[in-house]
Amino acid sequence: MTPSFHGLANKPPVKQQHQAIQNPPLSAGNASANSTNPMEALGSCLNEDVLREIFIRCVSDHGNDSKYFTLDNSKPSIHNYPQFSVSRVCSSWRHAALLTPLLWNNVMIQYLTESNLSIARKYLLHARNLPISIILGPVITVQDWHSQLTDFLSSYRLRHLMVRAVIPRFHAVLHDLPRRSVEDLELLEMFYNHDPEEATIDLNDIRYPKLASVDISGAYKISGCGSSLRVFDGTGLLMTVIESWDLLSRCPSLEEAQIRMMPDDVSLKQLPEPRIHHQCLRTLILESKSGAEIPFSIFIAALALPSLEKMHVSNARVAWSATAFQSLAQRSNHFPNLSDFLLSSATSDVDAGTLLASMPHVTRVYLMCHPFKAVFDQRALNGLASGSLAPRLQYLMGSISNGKEFMDMVSRMRNAQMSSNGVPAPFTKVAAGNYCYDIE
Repeated sequence: MTPSFHGLANKPPVKQQHQAIQNPPLSAGNASANSTNPMEALGSCLNEDVLREIFIRCVSDHGNDSKYFTLDNSKPSIHNYPQFSVSRVCSSWRHAALLTPLLWNNVMIQYLTESNLSIARKYLLHARNLPISIILGPVITVQDWHSQLTDFLSSYRLRHLMVRAVIPRFHAVLHDLPRRSVEDLELLEMFYNHDPEEATIDLNDIRYPKLASVDISGAYKISGCGSSLRVFDGTGLLMTVIESWDLLSRCPSLEEAQIRMMPDDVSLKQLPEPRIHHQCLRTLILESKSGAEIPFSIFIAALALPSLEKMHVSNARVAWSATAFQSLAQRSNHFPNLSDFLLSSATSDVDAGTLLASMPHVTRVYLMCHPFKAVFDQRALNGLASGSLAPRLQYLMGSISNGKEFMDMVSRMRNAQMSSNGVPAPFTKVAAGNYCYDIE
């Protein structure tokens, strides 16, 4: 294997990946002032702090996954990694690179083998005590790696941990890691870990004080998410209304929540309804178990969401209640920031005028209520044409019941009057059924 350094230096080829990892740092004082190597001469002119900053930028600009040192079932070519390229130019560059932990704290182990774990250990030695990012997978394994992975991950302070393959009992590995290994963890992703038994993953504040983003799929129950959590993607889980309420109430800093809901086994009417006034939530995406009806009206009855910017109720059968949504709007100060709204697969026709009146600042609305329709009465049509209803609305797409009356309204918008607050109706595009209308 002969790496290419694009003419930076005339160095001998590197025979194996792990040799480059094992080589100790060379002395920075070996560079000759009379060297004919232009890069070596340049390196001697730059102090190590400047070199390190340049090297860090090289790696960070290299792409997301591509900046990870990748180990699979073949020998990778080191010329794909800028941290190896710069460390092979000259002795001073090598010295600076090997003393820059930020170049060596990302590893992707696509194929789990004892050899790859050993190489990863040698590579991560240069990260020193810096928190590291590790991706496991996506190659599926049927072997139980519990002891090996527990031992490997326990050696480090984790910053990002992403599991992109089915690894049996990985939730047990996570549970068995010492606290010092996870107290710096900011991002946790566990994809495709569909263990046959249901397990609970406790992500409490004491053990995970910095955990900001969680994305987990599988037969898991999530408990203990705390005040540091900002992003939660639970579309790969199934959560009851009660579990969803618990998540929002325990995570006051949550900004984005994606929840896949299922009906509760107990009667919610017999339980006390909480009051959850969430000041930070900007994005709420609700889905349901395939074929199940989402308990939307029950879920929102406990909420106030004044900071909401985007609400999607998608891939779900929704028993729509205009009264429940109006009540949510009132508790949320009529959604001063809500601009993007989607509703799909309602179990009845939707009163579009009442819905739009509850979201006065909305700019994009999708009402894909199949098999039912969005109904615009004459008052709603007149309000849209004049700009008094949803004056900021620019894009409307949906299944509309009274299409002829709606398109008559659209034609009147060419001469729309100013609304009471001086804002004209600014429609630019209307999509109704299979037809799309551009309005100049």
